[in-house]
Amino acid sequence: MSAASRSIETGESERAALVRQVLAQGPRPVAELLARLQVSQATFSRTIQKFGREVIRFREPGVRTPRYALVRSEPVPSPQPVFRVGEDGRVTEVGTVTFLRGGTWADLGGPDSRFHEGLPPAMAFAAPSGYLGARIARAVAAEIGVPSSLRDWSDDHRVKFLCSVGSDVAGSLMWGASSFAAHMASRQVAPIAAADIPRAYQDLANATSQTGAGSSAGGEQPKFTCETEARGHLIVKFARAGTRSSEMLILEELALRALDEAGIEAAPARYLEIGGYGFLEVERFDRVGRFGRRGMISAGAIDDELFGMRDSWPSFAQRCEEAGMLGSSAVRQVLVLTAFSELIGNGDRHFENLSLMTDERGRPVDVAPAYDMLPMMYAPVGGSIEPELRLVSPSFQSLGARPEVWEPAFQAAHAFWTKAAGDDRLSRAMRKISAGNARQVAEVVAPLLPAREEPVDRPR
Repeated sequence: MSAASRSIETGESERAALVRQVLAQGPRPVAELLARLQVSQATFSRTIQKFGREVIRFREPGVRTPRYALVRSEPVPSPQPVFRVGEDGRVTEVGTVTFLRGGTWADLGGPDSRFHEGLPPAMAFAAPSGYLGARIARAVAAEIGVPSSLRDWSDDHRVKFLCSVGSDVAGSLMWGASSFAAHMASRQVAPIAAADIPRAYQDLANATSQTGAGSSAGGEQPKFTCETEARGHLIVKFARAGTRSSEMLILEELALRALDEAGIEAAPARYLEIGGYGFLEVERFDRVGRFGRRGMISAGAIDDELFGMRDSWPSFAQRCEEAGMLGSSAVRQVLVLTAFSELIGNGDRHFENLSLMTDERGRPVDVAPAYDMLPMMYAPVGGSIEPELRLVSPSFQSLGARPEVWEPAFQAAHAFWTKAAGDDRLSRAMRKISAGNARQVAEVVAPLLPAREEPVDRPR
């Protein structure tokens, strides 16, 4: 090799090393790369070609300048296919995700393609979390090579799960050919027949308890998912019958029913007792029939991507309205749910307990039905310490004097406490405090309700 050839090869190697160094920090526009390399466009193109599939070029909709990025080989090969299951049960491949140094490129075609600095919101939402997520982590740890404790998971572990065994995650999306294959195989599994529910539920509850996940650590209620012939896809919460924890399940059933009867959409729920356990069946609103699915995403996933606030439900709803993602009726529903929560002592209003339904393109279109609504002020702490049964003391700071919000919330809350006061499945102490709460909310909310015209006696 001549000295000139060696010089050219050395120059190309140095340029490639500099490109790798720059792109290791995240995607960069071509203008920045040209400036760093101090070469012509033609020389830059030759350098990039040598990377093959290790470097990709992408351009987001509405952005004129393309960017170059370094593709990661871990935690899974890129790109990975993205599938959507429609309400009719049909599966469609809708795009790909490529995992990069500095983020993720979600190529969903046309205006829906986006670069995300972390995981796309839909993936962040679908990844295991909470009580069910902790169980999943223990179950799949050895199979896919992730930590058995969910607290030790990074985004790489979440990606590995979603693209390997994430066939039954919340919402309508799936990632990876392996998850798609597992989903298709799961369609051959029969739902639980009505006659088999007692044994199946007891077995599932016992199995959960034996794994060390049977207590509601961190406030998380023990639960499992299943599909039954009678009620379809369910999330089933459970507790030992006759305990404060089982009373919370009964109260959740009553709260969701009160919301629904007040015209505020809520997940249908049913409480039953089998073999010493109390079970609360909550119908999954992201499932349709045997195989159909609906898109959804948590407020937390949206807020983390767009706003980074995670302050309160009303503030989140207002931000979504200002961003054109939610209409006024949807915002009002969030406010009513917040007011209802105040009136029933539900302070557990974190951003995973509020979700939005999404359309076929993954865009939020409405507030999801209410779920996880119950007086958490009475829930056992750490799974065993029972708080004192005291009257609710709602806060009015975040909602103000809005009759259109407080009236439906009051109607639902008053009905909830009234029904709880007369429900023989609850302890005498819980019925007594419920009766007191019915009187309490009627008194404290009265100044915020629309004025009622008194009938006038006219002289004859």
